[in-house]
Amino acid sequence: MTILTSQFNLRTDNNGLAGVILNSPLNTGDTFFVEVLMGDIRSNAVGITSSNINLSFAPNQLQNINSPFDTVSLSSPLLPSTFLLGRTGNLDNNIGLITNLGAGSIPSFGIGSPMGINQLDTFSLFHFQVIEMNNSILTLNIDLSQTGFADGTFANQSPNQNQFAQTIMINHSQPITESSPILAIFLVGTLLLLNKFLITELFPNRIDRNKGKANKFFKN
Repeated sequence: MTILTSQFNLRTDNNGLAGVILNSPLNTGDTFFVEVLMGDIRSNAVGITSSNINLSFAPNQLQNINSPFDTVSLSSPLLPSTFLLGRTGNLDNNIGLITNLGAGSIPSFGIGSPMGINQLDTFSLFHFQVIEMNNSILTLNIDLSQTGFADGTFANQSPNQNQFAQTIMINHSQPITESSPILAIFLVGTLLLLNKFLITELFPNRIDRNKGKANKFFKN
């Protein structure tokens, strides 16, 4: 059987590097990583030599910030550096789609090398930023017909999972990071109005020194 082992993970942003598995809500402006792992964990493992994926997200909640979105460079985290052939992929942040992201190798001809032999290796690593205060879903689709093994078989020859989803949890109340001068002015103004209201209500007949009106509590 052509058993494909895959994982779809969310990871923290550790100063621009993928950190630990993300397990807490994010705030607007936070960045994080999306990791796609693949492996050939069979008893007769030979490794994976090609694959192709699509990733969808809510563009009004998240934006991909891989800059540049370069699938050609072998140093790009978007595709395995050992997959030298057919390095493709398209990003559209306006509609929230990454499509036709894939590449391959032909180890038997000395072109690249397989990945994920008896272990999970990174097929793709994406960088994202939260832009709105709503939860969001990321959906990964693996094209099993283009996911090949070094023995010439393909993942669609067996009932392998091809779709994965992750929910991005967002804090709906953002922390106040610094004091606001406008807020301070508003609070002072509110306190002054409240003070004037209390004096007027509690002491309506007090002496008006400007007009020389006596408090009627002191009438004979």
